[in-house]
Order: sequence, then C-alpha cells, then structure tokens
Amino acid sequence: MERIFITPLAKKLAHINQIDPNSLTGSGPRGRIIKSDVEKIIKNKESNISEQRVDNTSIINEDQKEIIETPKIRKLIADKLTLSKSTIPHFYLRRSMNVDNLLSVRKNINDNLDSKNKKISINDFFIKASAVALAENPDCNIIWAEEHLVKFKNSNIGVAISSNSGLYTPTLNNVQSKSLSDISNEMKLLIAKADEKSLRGTDFGECSHAISNLGMYGVDNFDAIINPPNSSILAIGAVQSKLEIVNEKTQDSKIISLTLSVDHRAIDGATAANFLNKIVFYIENPNLLMIK
Repeated sequence: MERIFITPLAKKLAHINQIDPNSLTGSGPRGRIIKSDVEKIIKNKESNISEQRVDNTSIINEDQKEIIETPKIRKLIADKLTLSKSTIPHFYLRRSMNVDNLLSVRKNINDNLDSKNKKISINDFFIKASAVALAENPDCNIIWAEEHLVKFKNSNIGVAISSNSGLYTPTLNNVQSKSLSDISNEMKLLIAKADEKSLRGTDFGECSHAISNLGMYGVDNFDAIINPPNSSILAIGAVQSKLEIVNEKTQDSKIISLTLSVDHRAIDGATAANFLNKIVFYIENPNLLMIK
C-alpha cells in the first residue's frame, strides 16, 4: 500500500470533512498534501451544494413569490433580538393572577371620566405596578454592563408598542412618582408618535425593565425576549375566565397569565421572584396604586 504524504493539519481537516486523502493531489514539497489542497476540495463541495439549492428553488415560478426589501426598523429589531437571544442567559418565571379587583377598579375609574380619550388601560396599571415593584426591589432595577453593574435610582419602564411602521420600545421615566392618568396620557402620546414615525432618541431612555402586552390580541401567554440592555421584560397575556370554588360555591374568576423573562447575569431567581410577586400584589390590590 502506497504511503500518503500529508501534513497533520491537512489530515485532520480532511477527516472532519469526510474527505478521502487518497483522492487528493498534493501541491506541497515532494507532492505532500497540505491544508490548502483540502480547503480547495471543501470549497468545491460547498459550491456544488449552493448550485443544487439554486436549482431546487428554480422550480418555483417567479410570479409565485415576492422579494420585499427589509425595512431599516426590521433590520434593527432583528440585529438587537438576535444579539439578545445569543448572548443573554434568559430564565423565565411564570404565574397566573386574579384580576377581578383590577377590572372592577378600572371600570369604576373609566365610568367616571368625562372623555374616552382619558380612559385608563390595563397596561397602565401594569406599568405603574412594575415601577412601584422596582422601587421596592432595587436589586432588580439593574443592568449588566460587562465589567460592572448599573443600578438605577428611578423606576424607568420600557413599553413595547406595535405600530404600522414596526415595533418600538420607548421609555417612561420616573414612573414611580407618576399617577395612573399621567402614565395613560404619556402612553397615548408615545403610541401616536410611533404611528406617525415621529419618535425621537429622547423617547428611548435607559431602563432595566420593560413590558410587552399581547392580551388585546387574544394571546393567552407568551415568553418575551429581553430588549438589551434591559434585565427583564414582563409578558402579559389576555384576560381569561376560570371557574373556582370559593366558600363552597362556584365562582367565575378573571385571570391573566404572566411571564417574566430575566437576565441571569444581573438577577438571580429568588430576587426576580420577589419582584414578580410584588407586581402581582399591586395588580391584585389596585387601590394601593392610587396612593403610590
């Protein structure tokens, strides 16, 4: 059997790519097979595979598909969230909560408002509850910055807004000191600016926590991707009915499912659980938010 002269690196590369060294022609000294000889074969194989893919797609008629130029906002979202899922170690806390009191309080408030434009949304309550919960759990009001951690003194909350032009997450600042009506008015302004593509850099302040609500679309529950550099994001589902036994009687209760996505580099599980529990406490006791 004729001996094959091949460098150790070329031999390893050929083995990894399932290439028979006997099929190679060496270009090194005295016909020795070197790395570039193997790489040439790999490149030819990849080229053939690409050509086959092109041939396979050619069976689809051109009039059966449409090429859409990727909008800048879509590219930005793709880059940011790909970075998030590939670099941030997410963990998820899930729980359901009763919102009978919340719906009752909200209805009472809105029924006594003189304008539909001033009505308070369920999301406004969650924004306020998150801000108060952050103030009471300052170890969650923090972001990872590689060489150090950054802790915020105020409760700034990012809120995901889906508009005709794309997804935005502007920030409401110092929410812990704002009333529900202030939060509601500010959110209506941000939503209008998102629809009009008039959001500015000043609308995207630094914050550690964000909210994403898909309940209005009938989504029961979901896991949201953390929006860097945030450390957490609360995913809010739709209001659902649940039959419960209360004092030996069947009762139709209203519940909402929540998922808190957390960056494990900055926040540990028990710390995040306390934060989520405090949000739930204030949503289940919405009257307390009036005095916060």
